[in-house]
Amino acid sequence: MPMTDPKKQPHSDPWADLSPDELTAELVKLLDVRPAGENLFRGRRKPGGVGRVYGGQVVAQALVAASKTVAEDRLVHSLHCYFLRGGSEDYEIDFRVENDFDGGSFSNRRVIAMQQGEVILNLAASFSRSGRGHHHQKQIPIVLPPEELEPIHAVALRHESALPKKMGNFFKRASPVELRSVGDPPFILTDNKAPNLVFWFRVASELDAPQWMHRAVVAYASDIAMIAAAAKPHQPFDMQPASLDHSLWFHRDVRCDEWLLNVIDSPWAGEGRGLSHATIYDRDGNAVASAAQEGIMRDRAMREMTGSDPGT
Repeated sequence: MPMTDPKKQPHSDPWADLSPDELTAELVKLLDVRPAGENLFRGRRKPGGVGRVYGGQVVAQALVAASKTVAEDRLVHSLHCYFLRGGSEDYEIDFRVENDFDGGSFSNRRVIAMQQGEVILNLAASFSRSGRGHHHQKQIPIVLPPEELEPIHAVALRHESALPKKMGNFFKRASPVELRSVGDPPFILTDNKAPNLVFWFRVASELDAPQWMHRAVVAYASDIAMIAAAAKPHQPFDMQPASLDHSLWFHRDVRCDEWLLNVIDSPWAGEGRGLSHATIYDRDGNAVASAAQEGIMRDRAMREMTGSDPGT
């Protein structure tokens, strides 16, 4: 499908002066891909975006594209994707959905995300009807509630001079997803080198939307700080980060406009890569989703010393 020429916008922050309701509406607009042909969809570019597209945006848009091709009584329960190339925030993204399977209880879709004629992400997603079965889960940790924690953008502004440029821009800019870190946020270096991060998140205001959109917003947020957890034991170093793959499982219905606790831990890092797992809980302690991601966390200093890339 041919790309339309982008309308270049100034690299400012058009979300900076928006109200919480407006921020949430802008996120829904960004993720809600529009039809562009049979099983073809087009995703908007983020207004004022700079540089590389945030991975969670591409995942969420691909998921929305797939969700629009399945029966209404089937919701995504798992997705698995590979990031192949970094996308540019100067262009929209095209999505082609392949209808691989529709059975009695499950449907499967593959999505190819393309930008300027090149594939930037492949996603496979499975959808199912709700059902009943035996249940167990890992218990939610005991942490401070979000009401007793400071918004992460306020913390980032206080530590602005010490922030790495790219990370600082991400956490300082206005966002439709509010974050409140339990303990030190990922951009503050401390003596605590444990490979884990914990934070609350939710969209900025109440979201009256179908369950598939609530799950898409969780997919959008599930990419936040996964690589940072794997890199934490080794900081400070000049990291060259990039997501390689991302998996997400939904365990029950979820509301993204209510506080969710994301508990991330990294069991391994090596060879220029890091692996992280996450469990996402609601305020009642229910595990609503799980995620896993492997990402590149190359050390530029190692690359310069050896003359080779430790991630290859």
